[in-house]
Amino acid sequence: MNSTQRTPAEEARSTGTTLGPVFHSGQGPWLTAEDGTTWFDATSGSGAATLGHQHPAVVAAATAQLNRLVHTGCKLGSDARTRLVRRLGGLSPYRTPAVLPTVTGAEAVETALKVARAATGHRAVVGFTHGYHGKTAGALGLTWRAEFKEYSALPSDTVVTATLPDPRTDRPEGPEAVAALRHSLEEALDAADHLGGTAAVVLEPIQVTEGLLIVEPPLLDEIARAAHARGALLVLDEIYTGLGRAGRMFTAELMAETPDLTLVGKTLGNGFPLAAVVGERAVLDALPAGVQTSTFSGSPLSCAAAEAVLDVVVGEEVPTLARELGDRLATDLAKLAVRFPWMSAVRTAGALAAFDCVTEGRPDPALAQAVRAAASRGRLLLFGGGPEGATIKIVPPALLEERDYRFLAEGLTAAVAAADYGEEARS
Repeated sequence: MNSTQRTPAEEARSTGTTLGPVFHSGQGPWLTAEDGTTWFDATSGSGAATLGHQHPAVVAAATAQLNRLVHTGCKLGSDARTRLVRRLGGLSPYRTPAVLPTVTGAEAVETALKVARAATGHRAVVGFTHGYHGKTAGALGLTWRAEFKEYSALPSDTVVTATLPDPRTDRPEGPEAVAALRHSLEEALDAADHLGGTAAVVLEPIQVTEGLLIVEPPLLDEIARAAHARGALLVLDEIYTGLGRAGRMFTAELMAETPDLTLVGKTLGNGFPLAAVVGERAVLDALPAGVQTSTFSGSPLSCAAAEAVLDVVVGEEVPTLARELGDRLATDLAKLAVRFPWMSAVRTAGALAAFDCVTEGRPDPALAQAVRAAASRGRLLLFGGGPEGATIKIVPPALLEERDYRFLAEGLTAAVAAADYGEEARS
């Protein structure tokens, strides 16, 4: 076959998009497709665009940096990188902070595991059911879903899984749930200790990917104490929840114990590829120089954008705005659930919301798909998911005008009503 006979290249199905049309521009919560139609992005670009698409301060900072210096590589510094590290460390819950920049959240997870092993001298790690920490080979060891792991070589002999209470069905802070958590965690730590000692206990304070499953602060403290008793580090994966998205800068604000390492991403770059591991300098510097580097880590362009993000997060009090948005969503979703009782376990945390589709006491993935399809017909983009595939996730930008919120609320109402009336089956 010569070049003139080749068919156009297509993206591999593993990464191919599955939601909405092809977009070419955006502003705030809105995306514009090639045909000129506008769509409300209640996925926030997989949770990253917490400030909305094309936030003017972030665009301005990135544009200015683009005209000065885009790339240095990992061995050369830049003023943008230095400023971002100092700014992020200053906002963190650590007394003598250090920041290790990475490009992606999964890279931050794997870096944290390296740091934990260097700091403790131990090898094994403990994760939790329904955890999601990325799809690269090392991070997959802590990610819950088996289907993501089939084609990756895993350190299966160094990862142990404990079970968290399910906030949708359990009373997470009730004595039975706490006792069950303690038992499961102790068993996991015992197993990890037999595999070379426990280096880290890693968890998301809110398991967003698997349906917004919230781990209450007293349980986080329980886990932290158990980890520290074994000489392990507590690693909080706040890639999705940190820097305002969940209604606080960091989950450590709600805890009596301080996590040893905190992972941030998504909101940090507001669309630019950047993540980081943050902790006390003595902990992070246990990892020898040069053991964790990446060509594009600490990119001047991404760092300049991220510095502007942090200025907006602080200056516009994004955590407060996210809490207010969550309160409003909680009220409106609760009212909607009265009309449609199959909307089960409505839950919110800052600019994050979810509910499950449950009929006759069982999760109903087909009904959840009908909600998403109806929303898409109304040009509202929603993610699904959850352990049973029956969860609707609502992840709008935290900065919404009144008209934006009304579109979101009315679009959700219309989608739920359409799914209830079976419009999807007739379309």
